[in-house]
Amino acid sequence: MSRRHHMFLLEGVYFISFCTLYAYTVTILLEYGYTEVQCGYITMLQYVMMTIAGPVYGRMIDRGLSPKKLFIILAAGGIIVTPLLPVCFAKGFSLTMISFGIISALDFCGATVIDTWINQMTLRDETIDYGMIRSAGSIFYATTAIVSGYLIVPLGINFLFWLHMGSLAVAILLAVTFADPNKLPLLEPDRFAGEDAPDETFAQSIGTMMKNRPFVIFLICGTMYYFATRAVNGFMQVIINYIGGDASTYGVSVFLYCVGEFLLMRLASRLLRRGMKLPVLFITATAGLGLRILLLGVLKTMTGVMLTQILLSVGFASYLRFNIDYVASLFPRQYAGRAILISVAVTQGLGSIIGNLAGGYLLASVGVPVYCFICGGAMFLSMAIFLMGKPFSAAK
Repeated sequence: MSRRHHMFLLEGVYFISFCTLYAYTVTILLEYGYTEVQCGYITMLQYVMMTIAGPVYGRMIDRGLSPKKLFIILAAGGIIVTPLLPVCFAKGFSLTMISFGIISALDFCGATVIDTWINQMTLRDETIDYGMIRSAGSIFYATTAIVSGYLIVPLGINFLFWLHMGSLAVAILLAVTFADPNKLPLLEPDRFAGEDAPDETFAQSIGTMMKNRPFVIFLICGTMYYFATRAVNGFMQVIINYIGGDASTYGVSVFLYCVGEFLLMRLASRLLRRGMKLPVLFITATAGLGLRILLLGVLKTMTGVMLTQILLSVGFASYLRFNIDYVASLFPRQYAGRAILISVAVTQGLGSIIGNLAGGYLLASVGVPVYCFICGGAMFLSMAIFLMGKPFSAAK
């Protein structure tokens, strides 16, 4: 098997494990009798762990630890902890919080590690393309979502834990037999070797970046974007139950979104190569997701919900293609890496934490229609603030 196909399969199998636990977290918790507010606290831990552990793992890799070895360690830890999850979930809220926090620090954060692994391999093997490898995640995730949704009813919710463990075990086998980037030569010399880094501490560089007005505006807007996105997507099973669906229809909705995201990511890349400005993608993302969220508050049929997944695909694909490139365009090259790290931690980390936590309270307090109106309004407000920052003149 070629390295390209080997890495494609590894990425896909990992995302089978990712989907079985993290796409169905709220479905599992509701089955165990937890309330929407409790679900918000528990799912929030994914992003707390990502915000804390992600930079730690990145620093470990920067200091020489192979992403291959780190991935194997995290996946093995996930296999060990997963059998404890149904036991802890049945024992009560406190043990559920602890166990889910641990598993999130292990295989939820593995997504960042495997991304780093792919990126390092692209510098060492010209046959490996990040976009092609990453598409395996979307394809396998989408397939797992729809199949798992239909199997939950006959097999019971706990089968997801077994599938999670099994796919992690296969991922480890594939990882063990795959190349270690630390032992392969670069295709060409490091382009940034010898380039001057800013003569500042990390804390000082944060202060410098906070003086960049478009960057600060993006942090605010990106946080609002992730708040609204996670507040709705994190509780999508609750919304689908309200409209009259179940776990199988939730699986179909995730499948449609993933397929659409895969296709639209490729379209967005082509449009950028043809001269489309980056801020157009953020406007498209917030408009698409804002409209989708508002529609969820008034729709009465599952057919309508499925159709809104097109807007979710448009919104998420546009944002994913936009955020890293836009932040990098706001700074000199020597600041770009730090700026991206901060932007991801603040927007995705903080926004998702607030969305999961506040979402549980809001949904329990005001009901689905008003909840969707609030979240949709936040998304459109994010777009308005972004436009007031004059992004077209800010991005280079």
